Amino acid sequence: MDVVLILVFISLVLVAIAVAFFVSRLRGGDFDHGARLSLLPLEDDAGPEAAPSAVEQREEGPAHGS
Repeated sequence: MDVVLILVFISLVLVAIAVAFFVSRLRGGDFDHGARLSLLPLEDDAGPEAAPSAVEQREEGPAHGS
């Protein structure tokens, strides 16, 4: 019977720690932008800057400098 009391005490301590951690994260603002962050993967990427076209490369001349 002593083991059951110890297990109940340990489980209550773990629950109290979990609740305290959750409350501290709520106050820290970790969940403020949840809706925006959930939609972030759906946004279009800006993408890399466009590579110069063949016309622009011909106007600049050869790249090796001769």
